[in-house]
Amino acid sequence: MPNKPTFKQAQVDFAAHIRNPEANKIPDQIEHRRMAIYLELFINSIAGLLAGSFPVIRSLYKETAWKNLVRDFYRMENNKTPHFPEIPREFVEYLKHRQADPNKPFLYELAHYEWIELHLEKHNIEINKNPAIDTNDLLMAIPEVSPLVKVQAYQFPVHQIKASNQPKQPLDQPLFMLIWRDTEYQVHFSELNPFSALLLETLINNKKATGQQVLETLGEQHQHPDLAQFVQFGLQTLNQWHQQDIILTVKNK
Repeated sequence: MPNKPTFKQAQVDFAAHIRNPEANKIPDQIEHRRMAIYLELFINSIAGLLAGSFPVIRSLYKETAWKNLVRDFYRMENNKTPHFPEIPREFVEYLKHRQADPNKPFLYELAHYEWIELHLEKHNIEINKNPAIDTNDLLMAIPEVSPLVKVQAYQFPVHQIKASNQPKQPLDQPLFMLIWRDTEYQVHFSELNPFSALLLETLINNKKATGQQVLETLGEQHQHPDLAQFVQFGLQTLNQWHQQDIILTVKNK
C-alpha cells in the first residue's frame, strides 16, 4: 500500500492523538505545549456541547469526572461523525453500548430521555391542528397523532433524577413517558399509565380504525364489564390529547 502524503499523514496523526492521546503519540511536527492546548480546547468544546444537550447528566458530575466521561466517549471508535449536531445522538449510542459509569446504571435511559427533548426541539417538521374537531369526530373518524409525539418506556424514573436522587435499582414496573412538541414549539412531558400508553401507541400505529373502534377493541381485550363506560373514559383522554396538540386532526374512514 503506498505511503500517505506527508500532509495527509499529519492530519491523521493529529486526529488520532486528539481522539486517544494515551494510545497515539503527539505528531512529530507539533510542539507538545501547543498540542496540549489543542487537545484541551477540543475536549472543552465537546464537553460544552454535551453539557448543553444533557443538562441533567452534566449536573451529576464534578468538572474532572465530566471531562473524563467526555474523553472516554470521544475515544470510542463509534464516534465518527464530523457534524456537531449529530454528536449528542452518538453520545446516547455510546452510553447504550458501554457501561460508562457503574455508579449510575440509569445513565443511558436518562441520556435518551434528554435527547428526545433536544430532537423534538430541533425537528424541522411543521405541525398544524384542526381546531374544529369535536367529540363525534374523534369517535367516528380516524384520529391522527402528531409526528412529534414519542411514547417511551423506561426502567428508571428518568423524569425525577437529579444530583440528590440517583437510583441504583430499576423500578418494579416500567415507567411510560409521553414527550411531545406542540404547535407553539414547546416540548412537554407527561407520565402515562399503562392503558394510556397502550392507547396512544395503538393510535400512532392505527391506519383504518375509528376512535370508537380502537376503544371498543381495547375494552374487549381488557374484558371491561361496561364497554360503553370504557369508551366514554377513553374519549375523555382523546379530547384531552387533541387539546394538547397530541392528536392533530382526523380523517374519514
